[in-house]
Amino acid sequence: MVSITAEMVAAAEAEVTEAERVRLLAEEALMDAPNSTLKAQELAAALRRVAQGRSNARELGEERGRQVSAERAAATREELEKAAAKEITAAGRALKSVREELESAAVAAQDGLVALMQAAEVHDALVRQHAESLAGQGLGVDGDSGGGSGFEGWTVKVRGTTYRSAGSGSVLACVAHRVAEARLEYPSVMVGLLEYNMGRVVPQEREDGLFGKLPAPARRVFAEVPRLRVGG
Repeated sequence: MVSITAEMVAAAEAEVTEAERVRLLAEEALMDAPNSTLKAQELAAALRRVAQGRSNARELGEERGRQVSAERAAATREELEKAAAKEITAAGRALKSVREELESAAVAAQDGLVALMQAAEVHDALVRQHAESLAGQGLGVDGDSGGGSGFEGWTVKVRGTTYRSAGSGSVLACVAHRVAEARLEYPSVMVGLLEYNMGRVVPQEREDGLFGKLPAPARRVFAEVPRLRVGG
């Protein structure tokens, strides 16, 4: 039996990291030239390399785990922790840092979402104000300019341009859905909940086209799992 060392596993994981770096570059190149067949082929090759690298690293890691388990069967807890002291220290340092980064990102996201909902509240208050004012002057939404209310909220028309209540909760659900759909692997329960059950803003269903021209969130591309070969 070939002995699998920690260095061999680390080398395989490093290859995956490098493959991921190449994949990201290929994604950026394809985004810059979305109609390029060559860039699409380069991205496909990069994705295959990532998938194969992950498969190799996983197999090496599993085999290393089995070998280490056999070696540690008779070891005491104290001996195990002493042997892993360097990794325990490194893990504590790295995980503390990455947790701080995650929490900082969460704070920034919270602040951004609060600002988003506040903007929606201001938007809706102004829509209602002008809708009530114009409706009070006898101008309904059946002309180029006017205001009114209905089941979906308030509507204002200004020389042919329509503005409609958005709802801060619907705006929040819309943005959350856009990000979740771009970043989570299909199929995703979270995406489904946001899409069908949260009353989100849907630009295609709105007369005013709110959010219809927003840039798409950065999409995560998932590597395909390599297929097993049958036979020799």
